[in-house]
Amino acid sequence: MKKESLKKDFFENLSWSDLEQWAGSRVLSRGQGYHRSHRVNELAQTQTGSLIAWVQGKQKYATEVDVEKGELISVCTCPYGNNCKHGVAVMLEYLDHVKKKIEVPMVTEKDRRLALLEGMDEEDWDDEYEEEEEEEDDDEVEGGGPVPSKAGKTKPLDLKGFWGEQTKEQLITLFQDLSEKYQNVREDLMDRQNLSKGSVSRIVSAVRKEIHELSSEPGWRNHWNHEGYTPDYSRVKGRLKLLLSKGHADEVVKLGKELLEAGINQIEMSHDEGETGIEISSCLDIVFEALPKSSLSPVEQILWAIDAELKDEYELCYGAESFWKKKQKASDWSVVADRLLERLNKLQPAKGEDSFSRSYHRDNLTNWIIQALENSGRNEEVIPLCEKEAVMTGSYERLVDALRKAKRLEEAEQWIHKGIKATQKQYPGIAKQLKDALREIREKEGNWLKVAAFRVEDFIQSPSVQTFKDMKKAGEKANLWQEIRAAALHYLESGNPPRPVPHGLCLKQA
Repeated sequence: MKKESLKKDFFENLSWSDLEQWAGSRVLSRGQGYHRSHRVNELAQTQTGSLIAWVQGKQKYATEVDVEKGELISVCTCPYGNNCKHGVAVMLEYLDHVKKKIEVPMVTEKDRRLALLEGMDEEDWDDEYEEEEEEEDDDEVEGGGPVPSKAGKTKPLDLKGFWGEQTKEQLITLFQDLSEKYQNVREDLMDRQNLSKGSVSRIVSAVRKEIHELSSEPGWRNHWNHEGYTPDYSRVKGRLKLLLSKGHADEVVKLGKELLEAGINQIEMSHDEGETGIEISSCLDIVFEALPKSSLSPVEQILWAIDAELKDEYELCYGAESFWKKKQKASDWSVVADRLLERLNKLQPAKGEDSFSRSYHRDNLTNWIIQALENSGRNEEVIPLCEKEAVMTGSYERLVDALRKAKRLEEAEQWIHKGIKATQKQYPGIAKQLKDALREIREKEGNWLKVAAFRVEDFIQSPSVQTFKDMKKAGEKANLWQEIRAAALHYLESGNPPRPVPHGLCLKQA
């Protein structure tokens, strides 16, 4: 059990750079795309503590991620076999479960995926590889990473040893040959030469120009004829990495702001399955890596990251997670809270903005203020803020959650009833969430009579197998199932609302 716990700790503490070092930036980017397009299914944990899931590619693959000698490894039934984009997607899905506090179930030793992974032999792999080589060749890793060999085994390239065997003259000749043969090598060497001479502005201008050119054309995909266009941001990413490695974090952060704005505009024009977003996101990962290394104060760094996430509605700022993992001082969060509160008080609706969008943007800003207040220890200010905003934007559920968290249940119920009255006509979804919150309170009290009343209403509004089961469970606990069942049948047969059942089962009482 101790071994499984150590693996769990290892998985949960992985950073984005750890994943990139494991899989390589290209495979990591493609795995991120698989995760975002919800291709990972039935994530589970094995008896030994590894992670296993189905991942949908050209077909459904069984993929397992484990830890061996302190390093990540993965095996997969795809042609690539080891440390592929499917393994990356499984790892990202697990980290998403951890973030959302979703429990990962345990599988038995008879799970079909384990049998598939253990049963792949060399002949099976070769046949599958020939059939799907074209679809999977984008998993190759550049820059000395592992390459696939038979039976999915990996064979690392010993480039370091090779370089060490060459003389200075041989290396110069080799790089000259490579720069003449490959344009990207020539451009990279020129960038490094410019940096060594202090010509940082030249590279920054080149990156800015490339961002402008790439973002001017929308990405698109036609699955009927297999045609499409995805902008290639790999050069932008490479230059951002180079700038950061040479200590120019400020320039990277400034370019990141321009990239985010241009990228959002491009995605709004694009018609693909997220490929354009993945390209832009992979560059922003470098920006968030540069942010804590920049000359911005800790407060300005936090505000920069918050502003980026507030603008981002397309999950481009996935790499911000690495920044938020760094612990910030409570005093800095307090300053951030004051800055955001000042902004909230001055917030004016944008021209042409409807009431829904206005409330949405205001709520997102308020959520960050609440996080800043909590991180700075100013918890007593949270509920008054939630009360004010509930009336303005209809965000009653957030207020009720805060009151329940503070164990102020009587006030929570009062606001639930206010919220239902205020939202049931214009925003029935909010009213439904508030009723669910009140039902949960009644369940914790053990008041099954009133819980049953809510379940009856759910069934009447949306008859289904699930609402029927929920109604039956509550009715049985309230010892009223027979009466409730008769009333439900009457409703299904006649279409008329059910007659009141005995013992005063009435929603008004709840």
